[in-house]
Amino acid sequence: MPTWQDYQQQTAEFFCGLGLTATIEKAVTGARGVHKIDVYVEGDYMGIAFTWVVECKNWKTNIPKEKVAALTAILQDVGADRGFLLSETGFQSGALRMAEKCNITLTSLADLASTVGDRHIAAQVASLHLRIHNVTSKLRALKKSHYDDEFYPPTMEPLGKIAFLTMVIDDALNGELPTTYTAFGPDQKFAHSVEEMLVIADRLISDAERWSPPQ
Repeated sequence: MPTWQDYQQQTAEFFCGLGLTATIEKAVTGARGVHKIDVYVEGDYMGIAFTWVVECKNWKTNIPKEKVAALTAILQDVGADRGFLLSETGFQSGALRMAEKCNITLTSLADLASTVGDRHIAAQVASLHLRIHNVTSKLRALKKSHYDDEFYPPTMEPLGKIAFLTMVIDDALNGELPTTYTAFGPDQKFAHSVEEMLVIADRLISDAERWSPPQ
């Protein structure tokens, strides 16, 4: 079992991996005092800011309802939008019943990562596919307006780099790893995990989005 410091660090890294800001042991001032939060999460959804309070219980026994009540009081005092009570060992029945009546999620970090991770990857993939479509349309328009008479216009290089990204992303999602994301040959490069492929795809698409005709 990890130490409580390790558990906090792993929790913060998980939320940071979702694109959120996570601060360990942050002192947050509420209406009735200052609270030291295990992991304080801040984010933004479509322009709406939110905050979450995460308590990490690295216990060997199930968590009682008193801890749910304590977290509820903290949420109300600091005005946070949601609370998470994390435990890898589980929760007493009273804690589970109490959490049903408030905006607190009782779960383990492992289960949270499994549930949210799959949805997060799906959202990333959908966003990448949309960006591929948009940047391909942009580059094709530039090719037609600037280089329609050229045999091998400058737009072909960025177009070529992202032309088969949709296919290789799908290959990675289907477990066909490692998957190549460059042309075949001595300079062929591979991604060895879905996460690595998504990072590479984001970089390649960003490069294509920044491309402009040579002066």
